[in-house]
Amino acid sequence: MTGTGFCWDERCLTHDNGSMILDEEVQGWIEVPHVERPERMVLIRQVLERSGVLSGLIEIPAREATGEELQLVHPAAMIEKVRAGCETELTWVGPEARCGRGSWVPALISAGGSIECVDAVIDGRVENAYACLRPPGHHASAGTPMGFCLFNSVAIAARHAQERGLEKVTIIDWDVHHGNGTHDIFYEDPTVQFISIHQDGLYPPDYGRLEQRGSGAGEGFTLNLPMPPGSGDAGYLELFDRVVGPAVRDFSPDLILVSAGQDPAAADPLGRMSVTAEGFRGMAARTRKLATELCRGRLVVLQEGGYSLDHLPVCTLAVVEAIAGLEPSFAEDPLEMDVPTEIGPAERAAIEAALQLA
Repeated sequence: MTGTGFCWDERCLTHDNGSMILDEEVQGWIEVPHVERPERMVLIRQVLERSGVLSGLIEIPAREATGEELQLVHPAAMIEKVRAGCETELTWVGPEARCGRGSWVPALISAGGSIECVDAVIDGRVENAYACLRPPGHHASAGTPMGFCLFNSVAIAARHAQERGLEKVTIIDWDVHHGNGTHDIFYEDPTVQFISIHQDGLYPPDYGRLEQRGSGAGEGFTLNLPMPPGSGDAGYLELFDRVVGPAVRDFSPDLILVSAGQDPAAADPLGRMSVTAEGFRGMAARTRKLATELCRGRLVVLQEGGYSLDHLPVCTLAVVEAIAGLEPSFAEDPLEMDVPTEIGPAERAAIEAALQLA
């Protein structure tokens, strides 16, 4: 079991979210491409290729998820709603979630490729893997697409791993937005630990509060860690060391999945955080260490958000290098941003509050 797998498929590029301008009349006046657009995946692959990192990764071919696999999480009616939406030019299928004629195959590929990464890790063909696919998934609940997400790939991957015989799965979500769909799917489930680090109060409203810790048999297995706007590398990494790491060790999973949204990045247009590429490298390295310590290295990282076409590729490069155990391609964040290097008082208060409930 050696090496890091990488799953990328050009068929994911045909999904089109339309314009960021919702008024149809105004759309004719100005072109504003959607932030969740194909160039995100293209540029990630280009940076990995030109850095020389891609040549050292093990290709994991993607495939379309089957209906039975989608139904590990989503009811047939929800799947049919998305499929029908994909027969139109462009239609809303949920809050902030659209699809059209080019969306059905990418939606299936995003879930199916994630499953293939899980299988490759479980079967020992690779130590860990990165699924660089779109559309993202963590806002989609069992019954409703939401927030640029059609099917919840990380939830499907977790259930598939359990179908393969693994009992306990940890999902770490560091996207700047709360992974409300994943949160809801596993909120009463003691076999899946969900840990979300996100910007406090960003999206969606009223989700991801510290006191939301699961219910019933699942109480205590959801860990929401809201951080204040402006939080940077130091705050995120201390939160990892003092809260996330101990919680994962207590749970002792058989597999770790990561919803890797690189939108806490300092240059991201949809967040107000100050994380640099080195911050993401640090989180990924700590996650790999946890996987090595607790679950024979079994780790799969799935692409979620990240919308700065300048910053997303280098942040993702740092994540891939970290899980692959490679030396960094750069000494510091190439964007050379002026961001905080120490933990601020609001970050410190958030970490201490998390420690009280963790």
